[in-house]
Amino acid sequence: MKVLLLLLISSIQIFALNIFLNSAKEKQSSYAVLHIIDHEPIDCKTVPLPLDKKEYLCEFNKTIDSPIESKKLKLVDIDFLNKNDRFFLKIIPKVASRISVIKAPLYSMKNVHQAQNHKGAKHWVIVLYNKPPFGQKDHAEGINFPITYEQYQMPYIGPVDLNGAPISYAAGDDINAYLTIQKEYENKDYISTIRDVESALKKYPSTIFKSDLWRYKLNALDHILENESDERSNHYSDADLAKEAKAWIREFSSSENIPEVLYLLVKDYLRIGSGADVEYFLDILMNEHPENPYTKKAILAFADSLYQKGKKEKAIQLYKDVLYSTKDLDIASEAAIHLTNSNIDMGNLQEAKDYLAKVLDANKNYLLQDTLVTQKLAEKLAANRLAGMAAKLSDMLLENLGKDPNAQRELLLKESGDWHAKHGDIKEAYARYEAYKKRYPYGDYIDHVNRALDELFFETDENNETKLLNYYNVLIGKYNNFIKDKAIIEKAKLLIKNGQYAEVLKMKDLLMSIKNEDKNSSKALLYQAGYALVDQDLKNHACERAILVLETHKLELHHIQDKAKLFTCLMRTSRYQKANQLAQSMATAGDLNHKFGWLERLINVKAKLLAYQGIPSLEKDLMALSKILKKSPSETTYRSLFRTYYSLKQYNKALNILDSITKKWPNNIKNTELYYQMALYASRKQDDLLLIKYARDIMALQDKYQILLHSPNIEFLLIDALKRIGKPKEALAVAERLKTQKLDDNDKARSLYELGELSVKLKDDSGAKSYFETCSKIKGASAWKSLCIENMSLL
Repeated sequence: MKVLLLLLISSIQIFALNIFLNSAKEKQSSYAVLHIIDHEPIDCKTVPLPLDKKEYLCEFNKTIDSPIESKKLKLVDIDFLNKNDRFFLKIIPKVASRISVIKAPLYSMKNVHQAQNHKGAKHWVIVLYNKPPFGQKDHAEGINFPITYEQYQMPYIGPVDLNGAPISYAAGDDINAYLTIQKEYENKDYISTIRDVESALKKYPSTIFKSDLWRYKLNALDHILENESDERSNHYSDADLAKEAKAWIREFSSSENIPEVLYLLVKDYLRIGSGADVEYFLDILMNEHPENPYTKKAILAFADSLYQKGKKEKAIQLYKDVLYSTKDLDIASEAAIHLTNSNIDMGNLQEAKDYLAKVLDANKNYLLQDTLVTQKLAEKLAANRLAGMAAKLSDMLLENLGKDPNAQRELLLKESGDWHAKHGDIKEAYARYEAYKKRYPYGDYIDHVNRALDELFFETDENNETKLLNYYNVLIGKYNNFIKDKAIIEKAKLLIKNGQYAEVLKMKDLLMSIKNEDKNSSKALLYQAGYALVDQDLKNHACERAILVLETHKLELHHIQDKAKLFTCLMRTSRYQKANQLAQSMATAGDLNHKFGWLERLINVKAKLLAYQGIPSLEKDLMALSKILKKSPSETTYRSLFRTYYSLKQYNKALNILDSITKKWPNNIKNTELYYQMALYASRKQDDLLLIKYARDIMALQDKYQILLHSPNIEFLLIDALKRIGKPKEALAVAERLKTQKLDDNDKARSLYELGELSVKLKDDSGAKSYFETCSKIKGASAWKSLCIENMSLL
């Protein structure tokens, strides 16, 4: 009894290649079966070695992207390598072995035997053993398991003709020729098809396959002639096809395949422009075979010729007739694709989408029959504002093409990214471009893909602001085109969002370097950052920088949010003209409180500008509002009004204002400046009482705050006034105050002279002499010193 014990299954999968090892035992003897399977042909060769040993080398028309470690198993070692754009699999048996080809599933055959023709094999097996399993003698290459799968047996049909119908014919050499020709035609080897058909018909003139073989030749001729760029078309002519087709019809006039050959004749005469012949054979098809699929295909071919000649309306009607009359899904799909193309040409994009959608929904496999044609359709869709439909086709094609490296897939992967991006499918576009970079790092379109990825970065959902800023800087340094411009704009926006307004202003040269349609946008960002920074600085009391930004970037005053703070800042930095401009614009609008505040500011800035003539009318409006609002003007405003009326020599008005200031703010040291102005006025007018009043007010405030703003001038004025009204004793007391002050030599000499003179008037000659002597010893010459010396001599 033979026992089969499955011990181990090891497998490796590389792209579409599968390698797996089934290990087992039979009568305590280990053996294994190594399977090598791919969806493309594999070329395996046996390499003889000394001592009756051997290795196997399998070659694949592809490469792998990354190295794979060698596999060392109990019965075999397996190595993987790339060389000359090929991938090789090296199998090194450690025991006896055999190699064979499997060209059909095991369960479909009663016996597994060695295949004679290894061309195109996609499944190889290598048996590894110490002793031949199941008692088989090791006498020939190949395997011959005495195992049957009766429960899996399928009905045997045998060879079929062009239409897939079984051929009832005893096995013979002509059937082998037929099967070879059938395979050549399926592989699009049309030259070999024609050659072998001619040979077979000569060798087997009475074969029952004559009709089918001849049709293979007719179809092969049609394919060659259809492709005018194919050099092979130079060896054949449309006349050859017409002659052969008519001969076939005469010989097989009752064949059910007549419509197919008539269709080939219609296409042939369309190519040579023989309209009468086209109409003749098309009329036969439409009258005698109206529902046949080949009749519909002939109508589509005729409609194509009309469309190319400019008879578009007639052609489109024929496309529609076929679409809505045929029961063949592929023919209906072909008609729909024709309608899609024609509607794109005519600008009817929605109708084009609708027709293509019918094919995608009902028979998308039709679009996979010729992937190059479908890719061209997708490119046409994308070029005509139908990028969404183009993207759908690209997705379908990429899925069908798998991952095999080829020029079509490389281009399509790039185009798919473009179309998804154009349609706004950002994630999908990003995925296509990333897939391209991974599979084709040195591809023909890698620069385009890298640039597209950089451009798409602006549309991604990235929210890491540090990463965003870093990437914007990379793009700004990397490009000198619209991507750079976009990066500049987006960087500025992000900085503004984060309140980094000063950083945006540092980008001024970059922003102003943009020359495309974003120019206005870049200017707007600069202004936005500038105004925001001024507002921020005003809020933080950074007055000097606020004004610097305002002037450097030529910002408009009316765009600043907090205009009251702006006015204060302009006044503080002596920008009186701009402050006046701002106050003028603000004082004419708003509610009464708003107007009251801006009237005050306008009065104050005009006083700074010495523009006093306009102030009295402003004061009139201000005081009227003051009564309405029961709101008093500020101290600053009162001071500005005093200076106004004093400068306009309206001294009574000035005195009234000054009286109000004294009552409202009696202890403000700033009052001394106003008092001094009025004291000077009184001195000029010899109004001694007025002078004495404001001089004493000044001295009182100076004593209070321990500062000497207007000394000794105010004391001298007061002394003179007191002397004029006959109060020498009070004048002497004022002069005594000067003894404690630090005076220059001239003022010191004067103060001593005043003390001496007043002492004389008060009959104190001794004191007077002392003051004059001290005065005479002051260094330096002065009129007061001279008077002291003169008066001392008199005493």
